[in-house]
Amino acid sequence: MSEIVRASRGELTLPEVLEVLESGGRVVISETFLGKRMEMVLRKHDGTYYCDTAMKLFTHETVEAFGGCLRKFRLVKPEDESGLESSPATREGALVSGESSNA
Repeated sequence: MSEIVRASRGELTLPEVLEVLESGGRVVISETFLGKRMEMVLRKHDGTYYCDTAMKLFTHETVEAFGGCLRKFRLVKPEDESGLESSPATREGALVSGESSNA
């Protein structure tokens, strides 16, 4: 059976998530939202990256697109706390810019 790593939202960095997925494992990200526990399952199969949520299945063909999605929804910890990724203006811009995800 493949490895399953459980973490809270923002607890792991993108390289840590990718390390688990590249070795055939899965990452389960837990978050409590409006009093309800939600889980997102991150996995890789046949070169495609998946983020399974209760509402939607996100699929990405490249690690760049997958990483962008994880950063956009703040599922991974910013790698550089002083970089653009952690800037509130950048985060808000990504959320309201009308970017669509691959689904």
